[in-house]
Amino acid sequence: MQLEDEFGDVIAKARAGRGLSAAQVAELAGLNEPQLSEIEQYRLKPSEEVVKQLAKALHLDPKKLVETASGAWIPQKTDSSSDSLLVHEIHVPFGPYGENAYVAACAQSRRAAVLDPGGAVDEIERMLHDQHLDLEMILITHAHADHIGGRRDMADRFPEATFACSTIDRESVMRGLDAKWHAADDGYEFKLGRVTIKAIATPGHTPGSTCYLVDGACFVGDTLFAGSIGRPASSAVYPQMISAIKFDLLSLPDDTLILPGHGPITTVAEEREHNPFF
Repeated sequence: MQLEDEFGDVIAKARAGRGLSAAQVAELAGLNEPQLSEIEQYRLKPSEEVVKQLAKALHLDPKKLVETASGAWIPQKTDSSSDSLLVHEIHVPFGPYGENAYVAACAQSRRAAVLDPGGAVDEIERMLHDQHLDLEMILITHAHADHIGGRRDMADRFPEATFACSTIDRESVMRGLDAKWHAADDGYEFKLGRVTIKAIATPGHTPGSTCYLVDGACFVGDTLFAGSIGRPASSAVYPQMISAIKFDLLSLPDDTLILPGHGPITTVAEEREHNPFF
């Protein structure tokens, strides 16, 4: 799968996070504003020296940013399931883009959770049926439309399933639904058969952004992408977002899978090695 973010996206997100205008960053990098705009829109490929100047201006890792600009890296494909946890990825079309929904299940008990059902509910239901899985929970990383677009259909088809999200996002997620809900605030743990799901608060992309760590796999929504991050809601929350990713996600064991809401699956080790934000 192609990376969610290209070089231009990385620059634009870092600039937004730092609260810098295009004119400010262009001046710091020895460019003019139209040149920076062309770079952010993928129409101008910068020289290595310009990339390093942009890294300095935006406090990004220069070596990793040069690699991003070259397009030389994409995470290695890896098996997302293990002996204890079954993981199925479902691509949800959403406008010109797409979203990754996931089904995660205890391999022994066949009890399952669906994460971020942005749509494709027919496919989700068919997969649960074909794999003989019993849906218990619907976990939401954040309340953007591309991640909760299928919530009404899910509630109608699986009335016994419990929705879980941060308390901050409860109103947005549960509005108009006749369904059970449980808070998934920082540190809370759910049991799913024989595996444990731990909620990790990672505010930044949205105030209620939450990741779910399940048996060596971390479902991160739009907090972290392969080689990039989700767009920060504002420059005020950017430091908190970077800190949460660094200390709560990238401090996990190297082989921990990172399953994002967009783009390919990656690992903690790959992100430490290649993500220019860290």
